[in-house]
Amino acid sequence: MTFWILVGLMSVLALAFVLMPVIKPGVGRKPLLIAGLVLGVPLLAVLGYQKLGTPTAATQPPMPPMPPMAGNMPEGHPKPDVMNMDLGKLADRLAEKLKANPDNAEGWALLARTYVEVKRYKDALPAFQKASTLLPKDPHLLADYADALAMSDGGKFDKETESLIDQALALDPNHVKALMLRATMAFNRKDYPKAIESWEKILKVPGLDAERTKEATGSIAEAKRLMSAGK
Repeated sequence: MTFWILVGLMSVLALAFVLMPVIKPGVGRKPLLIAGLVLGVPLLAVLGYQKLGTPTAATQPPMPPMPPMAGNMPEGHPKPDVMNMDLGKLADRLAEKLKANPDNAEGWALLARTYVEVKRYKDALPAFQKASTLLPKDPHLLADYADALAMSDGGKFDKETESLIDQALALDPNHVKALMLRATMAFNRKDYPKAIESWEKILKVPGLDAERTKEATGSIAEAKRLMSAGK
């Protein structure tokens, strides 16, 4: 699944490179090409956002790397490190393009989330800053920014991270990722009641998926255990 999402993101970036010169002033218009790109880019961006817009990296323990298994990868299927390298290169190319189009909020947001996907958190921060300046009322973007900021500092939460989480929740009090981040921040500070409050609020969000429900329920149980143990 991750492979196809990465392919979709690469396609978005590639289409962005094609679209920019097509719509430049003075260049002959090609209605069918432009229509196809205009429809294709948002669709692929949505597919990418399903992966990049929802994870809560700062709230998850790091997973141990899986050892390579010979013979299990289909012939011609790119290796994960190669895919990340290619995606990183495409992101760098998009960053260069955005220098000439600094008001492209969606472009900066895509760039930031792409850097997060390849774990280049520090590179993602300037892009998140530009995107959030242009889109200050987007709670998804603010929560993703807070997550990347924490990950860039080894999972630590500082005042800037907390401010971003607060801004996201002011815009959407039921934003699951922002609530997860706030709960984790409180848990790390051993403020278990506040952490439990945020996790319980997550459980009340309509349409919450099974994975998030299980995660919040387990986290509440662990916080209550630690409270009882006086830790």
